[in-house]
Amino acid sequence: MNPTALIVEDEPLLRAELRDKLAELWPELTLLGEAANGVEALRMMHALQPDVLFLDIQMPGIDGIAVAQQAPSASQIVFVTAFGCHALQAFDAGAVDYLVKPITMARLAATVNRLRTRSAAQRPAPAPSAPAPAAPRHIKWIKASLGDTVRLIMVDDVVLFQADGKCTRVVSGAGEALIRTPLKTLIGQLDPEQFAQIHRSTIVNLREVDRIERQGAGMLLHLRGRRETYPVSEAFARQFRQM
Repeated sequence: MNPTALIVEDEPLLRAELRDKLAELWPELTLLGEAANGVEALRMMHALQPDVLFLDIQMPGIDGIAVAQQAPSASQIVFVTAFGCHALQAFDAGAVDYLVKPITMARLAATVNRLRTRSAAQRPAPAPSAPAPAAPRHIKWIKASLGDTVRLIMVDDVVLFQADGKCTRVVSGAGEALIRTPLKTLIGQLDPEQFAQIHRSTIVNLREVDRIERQGAGMLLHLRGRRETYPVSEAFARQFRQM
């Protein structure tokens, strides 16, 4: 059965834009309806029981956070908002993702992939003959403190992690931040198909690798859009020798 969705957005043009982008990126998704405010959203949500809710936050009447708190437990929630300041509340309300307008196709495609993966994982599977090992849970976002402000960084947006004294520097397209989680802990929390350690002080997002330059017995990694090069130490070079 095809997955279903409800779009909740008070701006008609933004609703239409999101609807069109979803139709292109997720053609098997069935759109059950669109709501222009929180009251409409609550009525349609309970009547239609959508698999996914695309929720604006600031709306007339009941806001998106309040709507999410009353959502069916099986519904996946994606907040779509013009403001980044509500991210902590959004994830506390059970959000799968948090999109800041204007939404690019690339960012929405990452959200669609995440929703598809979660939907597939929630489908009932045939009873195995023996208990299957639990799939590892990889972190999807990182909380970084900047003074009195808490910043949420989506792991998909991270370019690299680098050791910085007793902290770890997180470099993303939006800038840099420091966290206290050491690299040796982070590498066990990240998806190994997306992130690789190349040095005792550096973890890179493999999707950001532009090319690998061989220098004698060593290697230098080039990342897209960055002038710096990053050495690959011998201890971590095996994974790159076939690339």
